[in-house]
Amino acid sequence: MLMRKKFFCALVFLTSCSPGSIREYQIEGEDVARNITKILERVNSPQDLERESLKLKKEYALLVKVIIDAKKYQNNHPEEEVRGVFSSEVSDSLKKEFMRIYQIEGCQDVMEALQRESLHKLDVYHRKWEGMRTEISH
Repeated sequence: MLMRKKFFCALVFLTSCSPGSIREYQIEGEDVARNITKILERVNSPQDLERESLKLKKEYALLVKVIIDAKKYQNNHPEEEVRGVFSSEVSDSLKKEFMRIYQIEGCQDVMEALQRESLHKLDVYHRKWEGMRTEISH
């Protein structure tokens, strides 16, 4: 459950970037989210999810890369303001598909396994960043 929340928070971050250079990260993140949604729309069983697993893992890894790159850019350009404007269409569509997939018997465990590696990478980056911030403030 915590992993899903982190994934959704990361998606919200990507879709909440302000226009300007960071806008490119938002657009790229939205494109990845659309790709994930399209893949998930083809899933109606755990077997379908397994069949799409390599594509989904690739997209999840790409999404995490975009999130990390956007965060690094933001950290290096603190003067750029991050605004709360986001594409609710992209976010809502992806959320709808996640919710649908999680309702299919046997898919929740498969989906969580598919996301695990990418979420771990995101968590490692987040912990590293928090550690750096703590060192800087002391």
